[in-house]
Amino acid sequence: MNRLIQNAIVRFAILIGRVLPRMWGRKVATWVGRFYGRNKTNPKIQAIRANQWVIHDGSISEEVLNEKPKIIFGSAARCMFDFFYYLSRRERLQDIIDFSPEGKEACDRIRNDQPCVCVCPHISNFDLMGYALAAQGLEMQVLSYPDPNESYKLQNKIRENLGIIVTPMSLSAFRLAKTRLREGKSVLTGLDRPMEKQPVNHQPVFFGHPANLPAAYVRLAIDANAPVIILAATSQPGGQYRLVGSAPIWMESGETLEDEISYNATRVLKEAEDLIKQYSDQWAMFYPVWPQFLGK
Repeated sequence: MNRLIQNAIVRFAILIGRVLPRMWGRKVATWVGRFYGRNKTNPKIQAIRANQWVIHDGSISEEVLNEKPKIIFGSAARCMFDFFYYLSRRERLQDIIDFSPEGKEACDRIRNDQPCVCVCPHISNFDLMGYALAAQGLEMQVLSYPDPNESYKLQNKIRENLGIIVTPMSLSAFRLAKTRLREGKSVLTGLDRPMEKQPVNHQPVFFGHPANLPAAYVRLAIDANAPVIILAATSQPGGQYRLVGSAPIWMESGETLEDEISYNATRVLKEAEDLIKQYSDQWAMFYPVWPQFLGK
């Protein structure tokens, strides 16, 4: 039954995206998201509170902290609506998406077969960003979270139909990624979703605290002698989106491979911190990056 419910929710969202005008769809999505964000007992709301408490250095007021989940779920709901709205309106994507100089440079690298490992914080509409890149003919392999649930599986099928190569993280997926990088292609993966299991010596520092975050992208970049580039689709006024990013971050050597991975992952995350702080109301991270701060 859970599988049927998950798939039904995604299919209903697709239907709503097709039939509702964008202005009304975004308003409805915002209301639903803010309503959902009111339940303090929900684990996702608790995770948002803990994450926001950390990125604001513990100086955020209780009043503001109570409002953050509503704002973030409202933002995430609008982004979800927009993704499904533009599924059947591919030709209109260019009307709402702009590129920063760094974002344009990253796209040019990918288009010109200069391999790079793109990493994305969960800011705003990362799904729409992947869709926009595919619509521009940029071929990338996306390393997604392992063991996806039924709704994620259905969404991954939708992404594949858009021309996005989605491979849940596994040994075979990493082998494919290494091959593609050697051939001059690029790879994209998440940056900030905590892993259930991670070697202690691979826990990079994020906002001043060790975090159980993925670091395999560093190994991919080292092996391919390719840079890491941070990319994020940010929400802008007027229902617009802007693809922003970092300059290429080249990996630096260390005394051991473990030191190299941890050190470079921390360097990348440090760059991502500025983006997340700037767009903290759009940081849709629904899992506790620092579980020790749950209950804030």
